[in-house]
Amino acid sequence: MFDFFEQKLTAFGLDLSDISLKVAQLKSDGRGLALANYGRQEIPRGVIEGGAIKKVDELVNVIKKGVLSVNGLPINTKYCVVSLPETESFIRVAQLPKMKLDELSKAVRWEVESQIPLPIDQVYFDWQIVEPVRASPDHYDIVIGALSRSLVDPYLEVLKEAGLKPLVFEIESVATSRALIENEFISSPVMIIDIGARRTSFIIFAGRTIHFTASLSISNEYLVKEIARQLDVSLERAKELKFEVGLDKEREKGRVFKSLLPSMNEIVGQIGNYIDFYQTHGLGGHFETKNVSKIFLCGGGANLNGLPSFLSDALNLSVEVGNPWVNILKASPESIPELPYDQSISYTTVLGLALRGARMSENEPC
Repeated sequence: MFDFFEQKLTAFGLDLSDISLKVAQLKSDGRGLALANYGRQEIPRGVIEGGAIKKVDELVNVIKKGVLSVNGLPINTKYCVVSLPETESFIRVAQLPKMKLDELSKAVRWEVESQIPLPIDQVYFDWQIVEPVRASPDHYDIVIGALSRSLVDPYLEVLKEAGLKPLVFEIESVATSRALIENEFISSPVMIIDIGARRTSFIIFAGRTIHFTASLSISNEYLVKEIARQLDVSLERAKELKFEVGLDKEREKGRVFKSLLPSMNEIVGQIGNYIDFYQTHGLGGHFETKNVSKIFLCGGGANLNGLPSFLSDALNLSVEVGNPWVNILKASPESIPELPYDQSISYTTVLGLALRGARMSENEPC
């Protein structure tokens, strides 16, 4: 959402968090897009804390190593599309009366000043008119994204020091939605739940844009630690139990299930709260219903055994693990991507970034 350069060159996706760096690049094979390379690099604790860079030199080295040690074809460009922490970003959908574009730009600036909890000179912001699902004669729906300059500027300098040229800084939820929503359009609202290492993010997407985001401290790492603590096993064994046993009440005498149940109940409660808030406050004028029709799961925690069925039963909603290849690979591909499908769900955000990078290289609108 935040364009620093005008060049529309091939770019790879770069997803940074407190604990890891993920990289992915796509290529055109004549029939469509395919995975060119991917990689993951651990970031030592203390290098990034709460999204803020604490150790510049160490992060520069991690980025250089991560870009050089990808699986697949070598990365052949310095240009990248980069995600920044969801907790340090702001995304809103506003309804504004129809007016001339120069007047609309001023109205959006006023909306940013009134809605974003930072002085406008301390943020980068971008906006676009959302193409309506149904004709709206009296107003525009405007999606507005903003990132703190104090967050963006240090990342920009670190990436430059690592020899890279970021074309775009993008909010995580935007990239995640791009990867999971087929053709980036859905006629009725859906929720995306991204269970990451340090937090779980919730996104409600309807039509062609995000309408709601929130986050919760319960995370993949937290769930593993709960299993390890309550069953008195190592973290490695806890990871295995999460994947192999998870929410299956019949296995391991139900001990793993019981260790996870309080966290699962809290997640279910929050999902209900978020859906209620959206249905009460969301902008749903273009849709036949505000009811959330489905939940897509992604992130490393989505591999918790039994999670889709548990959430489906608790919420009376369709729940499934999302497909991060839905806008990349055509149906029935002749070759399986190098990145195994069961692992690719933890690469959802970076695949969404790579998808934008590929579209930029083809001079398509981004």
